[in-house]
Amino acid sequence: PLVTKCFTSGVLNAAGDLFAQFMFENAAEKGCDWRRTGVFTFLGAFLVGPALHFWYGSLNKIVAATGFTGTAGAGAALALDQLVFAPCFLAVFIASLFTIEGNASAVVPKLKQDWASTVVTNWKIWVPFQFLNFRFVPVNLQVGAANVIALAWNTYMSWVTHLEVVPAEAPKNGKKK
Repeated sequence: PLVTKCFTSGVLNAAGDLFAQFMFENAAEKGCDWRRTGVFTFLGAFLVGPALHFWYGSLNKIVAATGFTGTAGAGAALALDQLVFAPCFLAVFIASLFTIEGNASAVVPKLKQDWASTVVTNWKIWVPFQFLNFRFVPVNLQVGAANVIALAWNTYMSWVTHLEVVPAEAPKNGKKK
């Protein structure tokens, strides 16, 4: 059910953020940023969970309408998921995170700096898993199956989205590069 997926996504986002803070950002010495964890939890529960719930349901209907089944159906689902949904959703997630954290003015620079590499990393992690997920897991269990990988992914997303935004170089002689 949707509520279970939202709750689970919220918990996994919280755990991923806490892992990122303690594993990569020395939170044991600096202290944990609980507001950041709260924002990440909120996004998991109210953006990630619902988006994936409705996306997987819609994706199944789209692929069924094509008539593809089995391996071809999994390939079609994978292509739509990773070439259409994932790049768009990652941009929405980053923009939402920065906006809620009060950094809306840094959304565009952050996307320019990290979006493409985040999408490529997403493909490295999710393409193999999602192919198996779409091929062998019933639709009603696909979000749950994705949660197996989600903790590692959420840890990565927490870390990468909190990397410093490097200011763009000023144009030389008043000309754009």
